[in-house]
Amino acid sequence: MIKVLVPVVFSEFSLNALTFGMSLAEKVQAEITILHCLPIIETKEDLVSTKEVSEFGVDSFQFPTKMNEEEIIEKLQLLTQQKVDSLREVQKNNILIKYRVEYGYPEDVIPNVCAENRCDVVIMGTKTKNETLKELLGNVTNDVIHKVTVPVLAIPAHSTIDLTQIGKMLFLTEFKEQDYFSMDRLIRILAAFDTEIHAIHFCRKQEDDQDINRMEQFKLYCESTYRNHKILFRNFTGEEFITTLEKYVTENGIDILAMTHKKRNILQRLFKTEKTKKMLFHTDIPLLVFHS
Repeated sequence: MIKVLVPVVFSEFSLNALTFGMSLAEKVQAEITILHCLPIIETKEDLVSTKEVSEFGVDSFQFPTKMNEEEIIEKLQLLTQQKVDSLREVQKNNILIKYRVEYGYPEDVIPNVCAENRCDVVIMGTKTKNETLKELLGNVTNDVIHKVTVPVLAIPAHSTIDLTQIGKMLFLTEFKEQDYFSMDRLIRILAAFDTEIHAIHFCRKQEDDQDINRMEQFKLYCESTYRNHKILFRNFTGEEFITTLEKYVTENGIDILAMTHKKRNILQRLFKTEKTKKMLFHTDIPLLVFHS
């Protein structure tokens, strides 16, 4: 059984993430925990600060005040019950859905709950289409990616990919040791799916002998270790990383993009220039990030 944690704030983007969590659970035995974070309000200043966050959208998560705490909990109970009731008879034996309310900031609470429950994956909704990448990931999602030790699946608000039929996934590799571990985790997540994995390495100019040799080593490892999975291996080149990647994603019908998060890697590179912030906006592709 896999354990899935889905933080919600009743917004479109967080409820979309819950839909993805439900569809992912259809293929495997799963325990889904719907988590909502309530703020700790002790003083009048805390209450003002909380209202400002909610009104001006400083954070991806909008916090309720103490006055409507009971209403929030009732809403969470209703949402959970609706999801339970929506399960087909065959799913009821495979999927357990529960809710949990915790006090504190989501970027602190989510990693703690994740560790306590020994979750296998966190699924988080991100903001709307055509925003910058940093806004797309959201401050909270970005912080969680840094803090948790399990994969985080970031779902854009308008993404409609059917997780029950993941056709193609692109895995970005830099041939580091962590990428081998990430590939193992990826294979385990996709064990129940008939998914074609594109293991891709980006070369800014022409691929050299080192790129070719490292890809061949990675290929030999994967082919000997994951014999029942279809994995394609390719070094791809281009003047500009994001443009080249977007072209590959579009031409090959990629459903989900996956990568390992580590210091000074591709994920950090995405934030360097304004041009790179345009990544993924026209395709609404979910991003699966593995922790190193």
